[in-house]
Amino acid sequence: MGALALSLVVAILCLGMGVSATSIHVVNNAARTICAKYWVPNQIGGGCRELKPAQAWDLGTSGAWVAATMWAIEGSCAGQPCNTGPPAGVSQFEFTINGFSNFDYYDLSIRSGFNMGISVGPTNPACPSQFCRAQNQCDGMLPNGPDRTKSCASGSTDYVITYN
Repeated sequence: MGALALSLVVAILCLGMGVSATSIHVVNNAARTICAKYWVPNQIGGGCRELKPAQAWDLGTSGAWVAATMWAIEGSCAGQPCNTGPPAGVSQFEFTINGFSNFDYYDLSIRSGFNMGISVGPTNPACPSQFCRAQNQCDGMLPNGPDRTKSCASGSTDYVITYN
């Protein structure tokens, strides 16, 4: 069997068994270097990567990514702790992969502060996008509510997080 045919068979079997992988594509669309970070409050922990303007970072996730958070700060990652939760004052992407009823749940939040523009664009057009361009231009979660959490069928989309 050829490699293409074998790949197709494996993909069909994985779909039939409910196996899916959700990717997060992080893009620095800002004119400055940023340190993009994530934190998953369980055995996964966190990580970070320095992104120069127009650079991107791809992360694979699993159903263990529950109550996860992504954020970025301006500047280098050098000397920065990468295995901690988000500090106050940062724009955040909050998400759970394969949560209740097999849905991903996500939102952008500036509840604890705003430091840079951020957007989330699911690759599945049926799933809603969100953006926070500025503190007064945000359709995510704001200080003092309301809850604007979005959902999408788990495994049906990947997510593009763009920092501006």
